Amino acid sequence: MTRATSIPEIVTLHVPFRVVKRGGHKEMQLPEGTAQPRRADNTLVKALARAFRWKRMLESGEFATIAELAEREGIAPSYMTREGHGVRNLPR
Repeated sequence: MTRATSIPEIVTLHVPFRVVKRGGHKEMQLPEGTAQPRRADNTLVKALARAFRWKRMLESGEFATIAELAEREGIAPSYMTREGHGVRNLPR
């Protein structure tokens, strides 16, 4: 079987997109009007889940202070306070 036309050695493919930085990583941004799937920011979701859990544990009386809870969780109280601001100021 022979071909009537030859196959080019180089094929160029043009895909319109931009590279943008979001949250410390690079992401492809497609042109306007193109459907773009949305993904949840897993880091943010985990931080909020932790903060709500800590808030619930403090408000229930399971732990009296942030220092007690932080020791149990194996983290610094200052980190817990900083992360807790995502929900609301954690009670001291």
